[in-house]
Formats: sequence, structure tokens, C-alpha cells
Amino acid sequence: MAQHPIYIGVDIGTQGLRCIGWQNGSIIARNSIPLTTLNPRSGWAVQDASEIWDAFVKVVKLTVEQCQPYGELRGIGLDATSSIMMVGRDGTPKSEVMLWMDVRAGKYAQTIGGLVGRSESAELPWSKALWLYDTYPHLFNESNYLIEVADWINWNLTGEWTRSRASASLKWHATTKSDLPEWANLFPEIVKCLPKTTVGVAERLGVVCSRAAQQIGVKESNVIVAGPIIDAYAGAIGSGAIQPGSMALILGSSTCELFHDYSFKPTAGLWGPFDDVYHVGLDVLEAGQPSTGSVVRWVERNMGASRSLDELDKMACEIEPGCGGLRVFPAFQGVRSPWPNERARGAIHGLSLGHSVAHVIRAVYEGTSSDIRRIMDTLKMGATRRIVASGGGTNSRLWLQIIADICGLPLEIADNDSVTRGAAMLAAKADGYISQLNDLSVAWPIIQPSEQMGVYQEVYQKYLEEFPTFMPADRVNISG
Repeated sequence: MAQHPIYIGVDIGTQGLRCIGWQNGSIIARNSIPLTTLNPRSGWAVQDASEIWDAFVKVVKLTVEQCQPYGELRGIGLDATSSIMMVGRDGTPKSEVMLWMDVRAGKYAQTIGGLVGRSESAELPWSKALWLYDTYPHLFNESNYLIEVADWINWNLTGEWTRSRASASLKWHATTKSDLPEWANLFPEIVKCLPKTTVGVAERLGVVCSRAAQQIGVKESNVIVAGPIIDAYAGAIGSGAIQPGSMALILGSSTCELFHDYSFKPTAGLWGPFDDVYHVGLDVLEAGQPSTGSVVRWVERNMGASRSLDELDKMACEIEPGCGGLRVFPAFQGVRSPWPNERARGAIHGLSLGHSVAHVIRAVYEGTSSDIRRIMDTLKMGATRRIVASGGGTNSRLWLQIIADICGLPLEIADNDSVTRGAAMLAAKADGYISQLNDLSVAWPIIQPSEQMGVYQEVYQKYLEEFPTFMPADRVNISG
């Protein structure tokens, strides 16, 4: 009997790279490598491109070795955050990687917001591109490219310079007729540094070149590389959340909400709607918070007194809902939705001598969960009928229960491999092994709202009342 083909899925995340080997719906290998993120100034977040590629080589090579006894490797798919860098056309990095969560380009976001006709997040790449051009204009010439990390990795794999068409649409304001927005001609120096060829989601980009094959331990000469996608969208694919009325909730260093249905109207505070991202007939609205799981880790690192997050969670379970009046506003890296503001910062409000680190952890969970509910409330009631949660945050049962109670809906809990599974499915689709990216159907464990749901509606209302306290006066309060 012929063996099923094997596909590698790689998630290039903020905290590290994760990689799986995927065969006939099963994961046969799983590896990860951490990355170093530096925050040299308030609002800045950078990584070293060489460290990312070295980690990619190591994690993929190890996974390939573990998969070899099981069959033939046929493809590699990857997802990544929308993080940008300048590189020479020979692939040499010319700048640090400006991570998606870097919000130094706030004043440029106002410029782009005026062009698109709504508030723009400083996380998005056009604002960063303007900052780079104003700061390092000598880099913008015919010798260099302005590229996203995913596209640079794919060049390393194939020798082909391409732009992700998904990212062009989701992050760079491309139109349905062009991979650039209509106003892009206002910035010709930037445009000329963008690769001219684009590749769609799960399209065949090329094959692994001999140099990369040697580095990652691939012997076959026909291993394809698939067109990439943004990490949260890979999580939606790999968790089976691409269904009408479903929200994919990706809980990681940040939190992303992806709402799926047959059609959406533009909604204040949400990005999109994006037309048929996955080629299955569904539109997507996107929202999110830049710092959620990263705030949890911040508390663990700075207040946990060497206790593990599991230990802190157990302590937080003993705290009553509402945390004795303690509120945490989790905008440690600004606000993305429902009112983009790179200048907003986090706050711990209502501290007393009776509060402990357990109160703070639980208050972070309550604050981030209230933000999720606030975003859901920007859509009409009943628009979200199903929540599928995935990502590292699903390791906290307490956090999940609080989300279910505040949002008033059951949570389907996908496994922690959803994003990497989605990346592997890109390769399987590009190779023709699967026909659709919404083929996955899994009965995930479910967390139902508890008897504390009523209490948590009061917690949510109090959060809405106190939330504007931290909102700059020049922003509109849409909490009602």
C-alpha cells in the first residue's frame, strides 16, 4: 500500500518557530525553537532576521529527519506575522525585523488613515514603510527590497522573490484589481522596493532549491513551497473555524478574532471585510488586541516570584470574579480594536494592600476577555454563533472559562497545533492532496458558560465604564 505524502507546516511566531510534519490528517513530528524579541524603546519590537532563518533551518531539519521513516515529503507551507524588513536583492538583511507589534510609526498611521478613510493601526506595514523611508532613505533603491519575513523565508527556500497576495490584501490595503492600494503611487520610492510578483494562498510558489535543500536536509528535488498566509488565518484553517457564523479566536502573545460569514458590511473598529481569503466563498472581518498573552507572561516574569504560570493560575482560581475591584487594561503595546491607538498604554487600576499577584493574573484574564466581548458587540447581536479557540492561551482553563462566561457562548477548544496544521494544509492544497482549506472537521472539547456568567456580565459592564478612563480624549468612545 502506498504511503500518504508528508507536508511540513511552519509557524513563524513572535515568541518562536513551531514546526510539524503532517500526514493524512495526523501529526507525526512536532518541534519548536524560541526567538529573541527586543524592545529597545517604548512601542518598539524587533528581531534579528538571521536568528529567524537559523531557527527555521534547525526546526525544519529536525522535523524532516523525524518524518523520513514515514514516507515522502512533498511540500512545505508556512505562516507568519506581518513583520517587515529591508533586504538586499541577494537576500542579505539590511535592517532589523520590525515586528507586527512595533508601533513606533504612529504619526505615519495617521497619514495612511487619511488615505484609507478610517483609523489605521501603527502595526500595519504601510506606516512602518513610511517610517523606514523617512529614517533610512538611502536603503530605498534598486538594490534592495522591502519585504515581509514570510516572503524572505520563501526566497531563502526557493530563490524566488514574491509577495504574499494574502498579506497584500489583509495588511497592505490591496484592491480587488491590484496588489497595491489606489493611492500607492503617492509613495513611488516604497513601491519600487516591493517585489512585483505575488503568490496566492496555497498556490504553488516554487520548489526547494538545492542550497536550501542541503540546509534543511531535504533529499527530494520536487518538494514544493506553498503561498503563505498570516498566522491567525492559518489558525482558523487548522482549527476548522472556516464556517459561517464562526469566530476563530487565536490566543497567543496577542489575540486575534476572525469572523466568518457569507457577507459582511464594513464595521467600525474591525478590518475588512476581506473577500474570500481562503477561496471557499466566505468573507472575513478581523479584530484583535496587540498584547494579551504577552501581558500574562509579563506578570509572571515581573510579579510571579519564580512561580510557574500553572501555579499562578491555580492561585487565581481562588479569587472571586471581579478581583475585588481590580481592573487591568491590557493595552501594554497599544490598542488595535475597536479603536486603533498606538499611544494607548496598559494600566492596573484599583490596587489595594489586599490584592496579590493572583488578583492581577485573574484581572488580566478578565480585561482581555472583556475586550473580546466588546469586539463581538460591535457586530449585530447573534452574528457570532460559534467560537473556536486555539493558540498557547488555551493552556489556561481559567482564562477560557472567563471568556465563555463574559462572552456568553460555549468555546470549542482546538489543540495547540492549529496554526502549524493550517500551514501544512497550505502545502497539501498547493500539491493537490486536499481540495479545500475548510475540509477539516473535528469535534473539539467544549467549555460551556458556568453559573458565574451572570456575575461576569456585571464585571463586563464595570469594565466598559472604566475603560474610557484610559482612552485619549481625542478618540471616540464606542463602548456603548
